[in-house]
Amino acid sequence: MSETFTERQRRDLAHNWHPCTQMADHEEWPPLAVRSARGVWLEDETGRRILDGISSWWVNLFGHGHPRLVETLARQAERLDHCLFAGCTHDPAIELGERLAALSGLPRVFYADNGSCAVETALKMSFHAHRNAGAVGRTRFAHLGGSYHGETLGALGVGDLGLYGEVYRPLLRPGVRVEGPDCFRCPYGLTREGCGVPCLDRDRRTLEAHGESLCGVIVEPLVQGAAGMRVYPPAYLAGLRQVCSDLGIHLIDDEIAMGFGRTGTLFACQQAGVVPDLMCLSKGITGGMIPFSVVLASEEIYRAFYGGGVRQAFLHSHSYSGSPLGCALACTVLDLFEEEGILDRVARLGRFLRERVASELPRCPHLGEYRQIGLVGALELVADPGTRAPFSPDLRLGRRIARAALDRGVLLRPLGEVVYFLPPYAVTEEDLEVLAEGAFGAVREVLGSL
Repeated sequence: MSETFTERQRRDLAHNWHPCTQMADHEEWPPLAVRSARGVWLEDETGRRILDGISSWWVNLFGHGHPRLVETLARQAERLDHCLFAGCTHDPAIELGERLAALSGLPRVFYADNGSCAVETALKMSFHAHRNAGAVGRTRFAHLGGSYHGETLGALGVGDLGLYGEVYRPLLRPGVRVEGPDCFRCPYGLTREGCGVPCLDRDRRTLEAHGESLCGVIVEPLVQGAAGMRVYPPAYLAGLRQVCSDLGIHLIDDEIAMGFGRTGTLFACQQAGVVPDLMCLSKGITGGMIPFSVVLASEEIYRAFYGGGVRQAFLHSHSYSGSPLGCALACTVLDLFEEEGILDRVARLGRFLRERVASELPRCPHLGEYRQIGLVGALELVADPGTRAPFSPDLRLGRRIARAALDRGVLLRPLGEVVYFLPPYAVTEEDLEVLAEGAFGAVREVLGSL
């Protein structure tokens, strides 16, 4: 361990095992020791301010330490901190259930406690609902190429594996992989805008070939996050909704990353004009304050479990299901959307980010594509812009760019060779200037050293 590490960093590395991390990397680059945060800024142990350009893993909507959320958390903790939700209820859960049902068009609300657990819950609901209806041959799920839905075993089973899950393949029940849209490297040579989504016709044929064995299709709406912020047209999602209806299978909408305004609408699926059969929500639902998740379900799925005794019931639970703290925070999040014109703010800031990035692109080496939807932007770097050939993963380009950006006071966490921007909605135009300058300065530094 380097002699330049601080005492906090040494103590941390003596015991703590960090997520999604090769811990040996910390022998030369220690964890950032954060002592406080306010708005879009983190403060490290030396007092240096660092712009949180990724909303602390996509969870922080309104900035750190938002006074309304802090007040809600303290007030609710004093009144009712926790109560089991089996056989009990409370005002925050009642209010949240009513509001989410009205906003989503899905009338039934089931509470879990994190994103992966929401996906697991939705998969079990889908399978079990078919089974209760007598369709015992439906035992599999379809997912898109490049998909990511969490890291518990069931969630990995409906992901496109790769580094996240390949090693666990022997433990997983295989699903049906449909190719899905890849607009940057479109096999049809088309562009996102007005392409007619011929990839949907191809994927329909795959789903039809497995139709009798499928429970449903799980999809990240409009943006496939871990795949590198792949953005695809709403027409694909709208078409997929129709395919699921035609085949009598469920459309499971994983809004965990892109729900709550990220794409410019409260839920991303609204841009396609569709209502799924199941919707998973987490991350921003509490404004980044505490873990919490929700699965919204259609009345048809709910009724598949209603009556018939315990053998027909959905016997699934979490100790913190219906957390009063999480429910109260989620209600305040919805209040903030209504009272502060958050979606208008996302649209305005998104336009500014797009224009600011456009000014940097002519000086960006190895530019593959810049894509953006709402306040989610992604810069894809390629070894050869002509052929769009990717860089070798052995270069660990993203890690090097993240380190160079941190030296410039910006926290990023690139996905391979995709540098993405996903700031809290509290960000200002001045903050976005800092974000763009830090990110593109880091990109030029690292690529210039290759």
